[in-house]
Formats: sequence, C-alpha cells, structure tokens
Amino acid sequence: AFSSIVVATKYTAQVQFLLEKLLTSSMPCLVVGPTGTGKSVYVNQTITQVLPQDKYKPLGLGFSAKTSANMTQDIIDGKLDKRRKGIYGPPMGQ
Repeated sequence: AFSSIVVATKYTAQVQFLLEKLLTSSMPCLVVGPTGTGKSVYVNQTITQVLPQDKYKPLGLGFSAKTSANMTQDIIDGKLDKRRKGIYGPPMGQ
C-alpha cells in the first residue's frame, strides 16, 4: 500500500538502526515526533522486515481519547497465553 512505502533517507536509516539495536538488546524505546511523519511505518518495517521473525512479532494497538490503561492491558493479555500465575508468553508455536 502507498501508506507503507518508505523512502530511504539518512533519518530513516538512523531510526531503523537505533530501533534494531535497542530492541535486540531488550531495551525499551519510544519513537516520538509530529503527526504524519511515518513513525508507525518505521517501527512496523523494522519489526517485520529487519528483525528475526522467529523472535519478534508485531502487535498493533489503536488508541483513542477513550482508551484506558486497563483496556490496553486487556488487549495485550488477550494475545498472550497464561503459563502460570503472573507468567505470560506467546501462544504455543509462535
């Protein structure tokens, strides 16, 4: 789709490099910037095309003014299997 086309620039290479290094080092990262600058596209492209697919799987969440912390937690928990008390993981085979 047109909305997912990324034109490689110095900036996109920097973002991709930093995301790859932070995520593979289990470091949290937050990409911020003005609306419509491609932040979601950069992150999604890095996760789906650069990082190993057997270890990383994207989970897209849509937020609105009415999205609460509990709703967000429920969405994430719904995508995971409960292993034992307080321990969650991906569904078997993923």
